[in-house]
Amino acid sequence: MNGYILLSHGSKVKASNDATREVLEKLRVNIENIELAFLELAEPDFEDAVKKLKTAGVSSVTVLPLFLAPGKHVREDVPHLASTCSKKYDIKIEVLDHIGANSAYAKMIEDILLSR
Repeated sequence: MNGYILLSHGSKVKASNDATREVLEKLRVNIENIELAFLELAEPDFEDAVKKLKTAGVSSVTVLPLFLAPGKHVREDVPHLASTCSKKYDIKIEVLDHIGANSAYAKMIEDILLSR
């Protein structure tokens, strides 16, 4: 069984974190075993999300980094966290390209701009 993690940066601003939580709740309508994690400044953190999914019985986790560009977090921190948690919890973790690298993201922006 597969699980999913939406990985956000996290913010000191509660409303920002809550907006990401709202996206999670919308996705939960059609996607089972999906969790949200924050890299910093908010909870739950990545490891907590992995533990929750492992406890739910998933055998692999797919992570979608909600980052627009391939900065240090995307290039270094996320792969390190995934590797560490994969070993610690004996679970396969695949990290997808950050959301900004997905062609659907550019198409979404195009659709928004051209619908005005």
